[in-house]
Amino acid sequence: MSSLFSSVGDDVATSSPPGRIPAPPSPLPIAPAAPDTPAPEAGPPAAAKLRWWAVFPVALPLIVLDAFWVIQAEKLGSGPYFTTISLFANVFFLLTVLLIANALVKRLAPRAALSQAELLLAYTMIAIGAALAGHDMLPSVIQMMGHPTKFATPENGWMDRFGQYLPTPLMVSDRDALRGYYQGGSSLYQAENWRPWMKPALLWSGFTIVLVWTMMCLNVLVRQGWQDRERLPFPVVEIPLQMTDPSGKLWKNGLFWAGFGLLAAIEILNGLAFLYPSIPRINLQHINVQGQGLFATRPWSAVGFTCYSFYPFAIGLGYLLPLDLLFSCWFFYLTWKLQAVIAAQFALDVTPDFPYVREQSFGGYLAIVGFVLWNGRHYFRDVFKRVLGEPTDLEDRTEALSYRQATFGALAGLGLLVGFLVWVGMSPILAIVAFLLYFALSVAVTRMRAEFGPPVHDLHYSGPEYILTHSFGTQAFSAQDLTLLSFFYWFNRAYRSHPMPFGIEGLKAAHTLRANQKVMLWGMMTAAVVGSVAVFWAYLHLAYANGTQAKFTNGSNFAAEAYNRLNGWIQAPSKPNTGAMGAMGIGFLFCAALMAARIQFPWWPLHPIGYAISSSWAINLVWMPLLIAWIVKGTVLRYGGNKLYSQLMPFFIGIILGQVVTGSAWHLLCLYLGVTPYSFWGG
Repeated sequence: MSSLFSSVGDDVATSSPPGRIPAPPSPLPIAPAAPDTPAPEAGPPAAAKLRWWAVFPVALPLIVLDAFWVIQAEKLGSGPYFTTISLFANVFFLLTVLLIANALVKRLAPRAALSQAELLLAYTMIAIGAALAGHDMLPSVIQMMGHPTKFATPENGWMDRFGQYLPTPLMVSDRDALRGYYQGGSSLYQAENWRPWMKPALLWSGFTIVLVWTMMCLNVLVRQGWQDRERLPFPVVEIPLQMTDPSGKLWKNGLFWAGFGLLAAIEILNGLAFLYPSIPRINLQHINVQGQGLFATRPWSAVGFTCYSFYPFAIGLGYLLPLDLLFSCWFFYLTWKLQAVIAAQFALDVTPDFPYVREQSFGGYLAIVGFVLWNGRHYFRDVFKRVLGEPTDLEDRTEALSYRQATFGALAGLGLLVGFLVWVGMSPILAIVAFLLYFALSVAVTRMRAEFGPPVHDLHYSGPEYILTHSFGTQAFSAQDLTLLSFFYWFNRAYRSHPMPFGIEGLKAAHTLRANQKVMLWGMMTAAVVGSVAVFWAYLHLAYANGTQAKFTNGSNFAAEAYNRLNGWIQAPSKPNTGAMGAMGIGFLFCAALMAARIQFPWWPLHPIGYAISSSWAINLVWMPLLIAWIVKGTVLRYGGNKLYSQLMPFFIGIILGQVVTGSAWHLLCLYLGVTPYSFWGG
């Protein structure tokens, strides 16, 4: 198994393997390889034990409970927002609990204990379920289902403008059922409450399952090329691989416990200070500099929301990332802010969108997808040959699906998704284009996670529906198409809790351990089925008990965003936005130029992925931790070399787990005590 404690660190490798963007050294170093040469097999000499019947009784109940926990934290409460970062803190907490329980089982009944591969299957299944319950996934569509019935009035004119185009089979229009949902003090289990939700909930669950299936088919098609040929490191999944390593290497390391203990102590102190304000605290969370009176006048006020923070988990994760990516994240973040200041200084911000940061970033994402396709063209040629049954050296016998099955599975999934929206009235061409854009962005996000594991990848408000209407103008679309296009908002508002990266990380873990990838795939699909149903149950249970308007912190806001935007689209049709289209082109070309520069000049310090993700909202919260990680890691490598870099790695993993595990435990304790929960992230 590949190890985070390998002996090579960033900035000392001499070359990058073909098939990747050449870069200054990687955090999980890789030896050079000849083109199209499969990587040496990693992992134990024999296939790892993977008994689905041992894992499902453990993982499936945890998926249900975790859905309840995530919604309690992110929708009913004010954080922690577990699913808005790459490392789902709640899932790592549950994995830690599983490891402790498994150690006890191993002592009492060794044959019943879960193997490493089985623990990772449980971890991946819980992560898929958490992604569906996350801040940017299924809870958003639940909010949208009854929102027009509740909030449409003669004054806002919603029903006149788009009421007739709403997809009736997917909506809840029973006002009596919605009364308890919004006001609380009721119960989901009353027939008059749950019956109106049943049909639309099942339809949206089916849609979500097909969406995840299509992602998994795409993951199967790229997994071997990314892992075996390009040798991408998949840094996020390396942490659970180390946590579950049977040797216990990580848990026996003193530096790991030093990092874990330090952050656990700080989080315990901060949690106590939250409950008892007289206790001093060590503030690690973000502070808005504009709230401190800085940047209050033009042109500096154009920087918008800007903050500083010291989130240790982000510093720890940053230590795992390449130095050039760390540098690029904070450098381009400040560059975006500078663009806004310059635009304000010279009165170029005649439109609130200028300088079209979202569009530039979207163009960068498309450039990354283009690079993936071009760089992997020889691999995809072999995949295509395998699909057609032509001779090729590329094997797919050990993959989760054969490449023919994965290809037709992805096409079938795409066809079902398009057909779903055409069924409720969307134009077929628009549905096809929108889903192709969505899956292109999904591949880009998944590639980022596989290659570099950035702590955030949200890409706020830049989904297909935004890009299409912003580029071509809303007047190019009918009111019916605009109404149905608005339903892309619930799974495109941001890409933080995206299931696809967890899917490929699960396949990567199975391959690394030589476990059965088919079991991993069907475990993840089972998690998608159970997770979808669990989210509807958990959200509606909490809604009827508490009221989404009465006690929820985030009960209607995402739906309000979608419908208010739709109302504006129809009420004030816009023309094609040449500035937006130009910005996308500039972003695409600039990102492509960065890739070309890295190919031509191995020392080139600016990373295209840093350019693409640095405009996201969440970078506001972690740019300073990434800057700190860049300074720390650069100093370690400069004065201590690879040896010190590797020796300190357990300390930084300890920092990550110390904060996320203790912070998650605090949330559960506060819920048990019935007090306002302490939030270590995003609160």
